[in-house]
Amino acid sequence: MTEARTVGLPRALLYHKYHTLWTTFFEELGWRTVISGPTTRGTLERGVGLAVDESCLPMKVFLGHVDSLRDHCDVVFIPRLESLTPDEHLCVKFMGVYDIVRNTMPDLAVIGYDVDAANAVHERSSMIALARQLGAGRLASRRAYDRALTAQRAHERELARLQESLLETGGPHPDRIRILVVGHTYNLADELIGKPIITYLESLGVEVITSDAIDKPLARKLSARLSPGIRWTYNKELLGAVELYRDVVDGIVFIVTFPCGPDSLMGELCQRKLHGVPVATIVLDELQAEAGLRTRLESFVDIIAAKRHARQRCEVGS
Repeated sequence: MTEARTVGLPRALLYHKYHTLWTTFFEELGWRTVISGPTTRGTLERGVGLAVDESCLPMKVFLGHVDSLRDHCDVVFIPRLESLTPDEHLCVKFMGVYDIVRNTMPDLAVIGYDVDAANAVHERSSMIALARQLGAGRLASRRAYDRALTAQRAHERELARLQESLLETGGPHPDRIRILVVGHTYNLADELIGKPIITYLESLGVEVITSDAIDKPLARKLSARLSPGIRWTYNKELLGAVELYRDVVDGIVFIVTFPCGPDSLMGELCQRKLHGVPVATIVLDELQAEAGLRTRLESFVDIIAAKRHARQRCEVGS
């Protein structure tokens, strides 16, 4: 029996958004997927050693994950995404990450596909072409993509449904402070970047909802209320989440990784346009100290609790 070939998926950047699409696709083609482990301080240090100083924190984390897959798979999977719709763009790191890895680690076997809707290069045709490149027949290639896309959409619908259900029922503790944490999925889901923040907020008794568990087309549509001219697809989703949830949360925490320009712009824009909702912006880099971060979060929650208490006293006295 021939052993299945293995493809390595770095647990960073868009893996956190599209892991269902990618793992289903490769498994349908008969490949075994190898996922790098959760991010650790060692993963980051590995990436810092490979990246140029100007790279953003998620890119450094990504390079650490790629390097950790050496000798654990036949090839490493790194797609190149430039635009998902003709009138929008993605961050330049998603355009350049494939070439950055090829130049940083020239001995590493890498495969990928391109998406650039602005120039009529679409996901479906590119992923099917990748499948053919990997030896699959035409029908098997189409079937693998169609099943992967179906699984990805079902996964996204379920995430949005669970969060909407929580909001409708009020959850098991309806009196708890509720905070919307806004950030890219690759930051929120990362074990070193975003998860410690969410976990710590929950340990303070906060009900956390996130910007990534949302109906994505609806979010992009709603983003126009805050900024009709923004062109970055993923930032439009974040703005849409803010617009959708601003009236049902007690506060908003933005998680921004240094030195992200689009996220900095988005945070500033929201702070100017949101009134009556406490906002905190957490900017993270590889030197972030945990103690200082916790102090900021505790202070933010204390301020929200004090405002809520004062409002309740006014309501009782009126």
